[in-house]
Formats: sequence, C-alpha cells, structure tokens
Amino acid sequence: MARGISFALVLFICCFLRGSTSDTSGNSSDINHDGLQDCKITVITAKVSSRGIPSTVHVRVERRVLDPYDEATVFTIVSAGDNSSETQHIHPDSGLVTEFDTQITTHLLGRSFYNISISGCSESKQFALFSIPAPLTLLPPLLTVLLAIVSQQVLLSLTCGVFAAALLSSAYNPVDAFITTLNSYFILPFLDPSKAGVIIFSCIMGGLIELMQTSGGAAGFTNKLSALASTTFHASLLTIGVSFAFFFDDYASIMICGRSLGSLVSLLGLSKQKFSFIVHMMAVIVTSLCPLSSWAGIQIGYIESAFKLTGLEVSGFSYLVQSIPYRFFVISSLLSVIIYVVINRDIVPMITYEEENLKKDAKHAGEGKSAEVTSDFASSVTSDEEAEEPTKEECCGKERWYNAIIPLVVLVGVSLLRMYYDGKEAILASGDDVPITFINCASRCNSINCLVVGTAVSFLLTLVLIPIQRIMGLARCMTYFVDGVKSMSEPNMILILAWSLGEAMNDIHTSEYIALALGQSMPVEYFPALICVIGYAMSYASGSALGTQGILFPLVVPVIVRLSDSEEVYLKTVAAALSSSVFGNLCSPIADTTIAGVLFTECPMVDHLKVMSTFCVPLALLTLVFGDLLVGLTLYPSYASYLIILLLVVVVFGVFGRQPNQESVARSLWKRITKRHLGEKGGEAPGERTPLLSSV
Repeated sequence: MARGISFALVLFICCFLRGSTSDTSGNSSDINHDGLQDCKITVITAKVSSRGIPSTVHVRVERRVLDPYDEATVFTIVSAGDNSSETQHIHPDSGLVTEFDTQITTHLLGRSFYNISISGCSESKQFALFSIPAPLTLLPPLLTVLLAIVSQQVLLSLTCGVFAAALLSSAYNPVDAFITTLNSYFILPFLDPSKAGVIIFSCIMGGLIELMQTSGGAAGFTNKLSALASTTFHASLLTIGVSFAFFFDDYASIMICGRSLGSLVSLLGLSKQKFSFIVHMMAVIVTSLCPLSSWAGIQIGYIESAFKLTGLEVSGFSYLVQSIPYRFFVISSLLSVIIYVVINRDIVPMITYEEENLKKDAKHAGEGKSAEVTSDFASSVTSDEEAEEPTKEECCGKERWYNAIIPLVVLVGVSLLRMYYDGKEAILASGDDVPITFINCASRCNSINCLVVGTAVSFLLTLVLIPIQRIMGLARCMTYFVDGVKSMSEPNMILILAWSLGEAMNDIHTSEYIALALGQSMPVEYFPALICVIGYAMSYASGSALGTQGILFPLVVPVIVRLSDSEEVYLKTVAAALSSSVFGNLCSPIADTTIAGVLFTECPMVDHLKVMSTFCVPLALLTLVFGDLLVGLTLYPSYASYLIILLLVVVVFGVFGRQPNQESVARSLWKRITKRHLGEKGGEAPGERTPLLSSV
C-alpha cells in the first residue's frame, strides 16, 4: 500500500514538472493547431473623430510567444459599416509587445464599429469610433469669440468654449461633458510641470511688483528722474524714459508714472491728454515686448502648449525673442511714439487739447485741481484710491529708489545667468556640436524654470531688504506680497482656461479641419495677415491682450504647423498673434489699461479714447498691409516695412502736424499755392508769413 502511494506521488511530481517545462517553452499551450496564439490586443482611440478627417488609433499587441521567423506584424482594420479595409505592415519591437499608431478616416456619422486582426493572433479586436460633422469642430472657438464680443467676459467665454468642445467629444452627452470639463480639461494643466511653473512665476512676479511699490522704490526712482525735466519737451521724454524703466508690468507702469509724474508734467505745461497717451502707449508696448515682464511667463506657456498639441517641443522663450522683428504693430507703435515726441508736433485732436491747456492758468494746472474726469466711475475709483493711500504711505515711509532698482537688477541678472547655465548643460548632455553662446543656451534651456529662479531670488532679497530698513515688518511684507499674488489671479485663470480650450479643441480635431479647409483655398503666406485681423477684432471686443492670445494660440498654431514646415512661417504666425492682440489694450474702452490710464493720469475718458483711436487705428492698418501682408508674401524683409511705415509717420506729423498756435507745413504750402493763383486777395502780409518749419 505504501509502495503504491509512493509510486503515485512520484508519478504526479514528474507529470507536474513536465507540464511546467512545457508551459515555459511555449510550444504547445500557447499556440493552437493552426499556428496561431492568443494575444492581448489593446486599442486606444480618440474621444471623437470628425467625418473625413484622419483620426489616430493606438494599438498595443502583447504576445505570449515571440516568433523568431516573423519579420513584420501585419494588421488589417475592417469597418463594419461600409466594409472598407486597410492593411499595414509594422516591424515588431524586440520583445513580446508591439505598439504602433495608425490613421482611420471615417465617412459615416455617429458610432461606427471596426475589427482589427493581427497576424499570428487567433482572435480579432473590435472597437468603436464616434464621428461628428467636421464643421461642428468650429463651434467651440466661434462660440468663445462671439461670447467674448457680446458679453465682454473672457473667463465666461473660455469656459463655455471648453464645455462646447467637451459636449462634442462626449457624443453630445451633457452629463459626460460636464464631468469631462471639470475632471479632465480643468485639472489637466496642473499635471504639466511647465504649465505649473508659468503659474508660479506669474504669482511671484505679482507679489514682487507689489512689494516694490509699497516699499517706496518705484516712486523714489521716478522722483529721482523728475529733476531732469524743465520743459514740456523734457516732460514727454521723461515719461518715455520712466516707462522703459518699469518694463516688468503694464499696470504698474501706468500707476507709477501717473501718480509720480502727473503734477510735474502739469506744472511744465503738458496736457493731461498727451501725458495719458504717452503713459498708456509706452506701458503696454514695453511690457508686451520685454521677455522678462509679467506677460512673458504667460506668453511662453501659450506658445509651448500650442506647439505641444502638434507634437513639437519648442522653447517658448526663444520664440518670444525671435518673433520680435515680426511684431509690426507693436514695434511700429513704439517707434512712432518716440518720433512723435521728438518731432514735437501734434495733429487733431491732440493739438486742440494742447492749445486749450496753454490757455489755463499755469499755477492752477500745477496744483492738479483742474482735471475733469467725465466718467462717474472714474471719479469714484479715484476717490477710493486716495482714501486708501494714507495706509500705504504709513507703511512706505521715505521713498527709496534702490528698493526698485536692486530687485530688478537681481531679477534680470539671475534669470539670464540661469538661462545660460541651464542651456549649456542641455547642449553638453545632448552631445550636439553646437557653439556655447547665450542665444543657443537660451533656446535650449527650460526658460520657465529659469524665470522662476530669478523671481524667487529677487523676492527673497526684497524680503531682507525692506525689513532691515525698518520700512515695514516681515508680516506686513507678506501681506502685500499676497495682495500682489491676488492681482494675478485673473490672468492665471485666463491662462488655465486657454490651455483647457486648446486641449479640448485638439480632441475634436478643430485645427485639422481648419488646415484642411484653408489648405485648399488660402496660401500660408496670407495667414499672418488673417490672424492680425482676427486679433484686432477680438482684442478690441474683449479688452484683454492675454485673453485674446489664449484663444488664438491653441487655434492658429496647430493649423499653421499642418499647413507648413517652415520655422519662419511659425515665427510670423506667433508674432502676428502676439502683436495684434495688443491693439485692444490700447484702444478698447473696457481694457483694464485704458481704465487705469484714465484714473491715474486724471484724463477724461472720451478725450483719451479719441487720442488713442486716432493714433492706433491708422497705424494698425499700415502695419497690416506693409508689415504682416507684404512681408508674409516675402516681397521684402521685415526692416523694409519699418522704413516705409516710419517714413509715413514722419510725413504725417512733420507736414500735417503743428505746434500750438502755429501753422502746419501743409497749410503754409497751401496758402502759398492759392496766393500764387489768386494774387494778393486774402493773402498774408509779407512780414507775417509763417515759416515752413518752426523750431522744435
């Protein structure tokens, strides 16, 4: 009995070992009699596809046994709706797992089913795609733009656009769309380290700006420069110089220049309309151009995330810098303001305001009591600002210019130094034969991380600098820092929603449809001009440059990448979006910079809008034609467009402009021509003729 049990046990163990060995070799249990094996096929599809537009399908095949004689994996996808099929050959990976992407173009609406069969696998896999009409993919961006124009609420418009895209990607299910909007699109930006870095940079920058203002640094620096002005011409140049100094934020520049220089320029005889014009123009233009301003981090985030939607990894900082020569409206506006101040001649309506200002009593104007702000809202906000001022003056104490200069120098120096070393490490790690120059390092570095380091070091230095001067304690410093962070909440919310809209439109293939439609009818050379027209209209309606850029970038960048592979075209497209969106911040009556310009310079709103529109609208049209359109058509280089535009600006102000109570060159010439034909009737006496060119 015992021998029988022992024999049975030994026999069982031998059978078990033999079976185990057989399973390990994989020659009998995993392959059937037809030579096929069981495979695990995983198919990952897009949330939705558009009819007539290729949709990417990711396939993952997990084999149990590797066939050494299988040179290629052959897979076939068959549509259950129209029986169309597609066969491709994919070289297998060096292992049991094969992953590949394929494109499926569906011509049916609604849900379509597909079967995918893999060579060497015994079973096929079925999956489904939900297809929507391709023109519907334009609904989210159009709805966003329309709501921004009608409601003038950028945040609400972006949110509705994201939900509309989620509704399409959820097969028209509103409940799924609501959940997708919250759980996917709103949360997704926080999972990207680069996007989180942009938010951190903007928050620290906002707090740093607030500390520089409340510590008396900004006002002290401005008052140091005020001693250089003695005439109206000097007052205009001083305003331009101070605006350059406060490059880091447009709102801060308007507030500092308006508060610190207002009484001085009025005493020197500069009208509030002209002062407000220079302050507003320079603050917005300089901030939009500077790659180290409070706008820069948000713009870098826009650029990098838009290109990432197409699978391209680019340096947002590099694109921000390299696109500057193609920002025709912004550069032309900056140079035109400088030319206007240097020529010192005015046209209607500015000349009217200048002549009226000369008639006022100089002492009364110097006291700053003659300003009449026509807007009731402006008056109420001005009184609120004055009511809050004593509290901050208590904390600020004596004005100290170095509380602004030292943090700014450290911010710029540390950021640039960090960009150099970070980019140098990236170049050395890549092994590429690239010269170690600052431009190459800046294009290879992680620009957002470098800006975060620069602002953080500057902020920590400010936290030490202010308390040791006994201006305010550490607790009060942190209170004002938090106030500055709060001031960046709306731009950050716009940025997050713009990222969400970009991801949502990418899921429903909006850019692919636009590229397909434009590629058949519009050459890419016209694309920058088209973007400018859209940017002008959107920014004027919304009053927000960053909000307009948040809508434009995820829409236009994927389109231009699919239409062209030229980096120069990419730069022109990015520049057109960055430049045209500034138009609204200059001319729109609902822009925060317009309201700030009216409040802090005490200029009547109606007068300010007349002056800004008279200057910016013709300049926008000139840059659209001679800049974005003709340079986009490669008729001449970018610098030639600036020569043409600035020549026209010089002619307009030099010939048609005039100083107060004097005649323009054009009018003098017209009088001489008419006098030659009409004789002495109605002419001037010889000794009373106005010279052709009056002195500046």
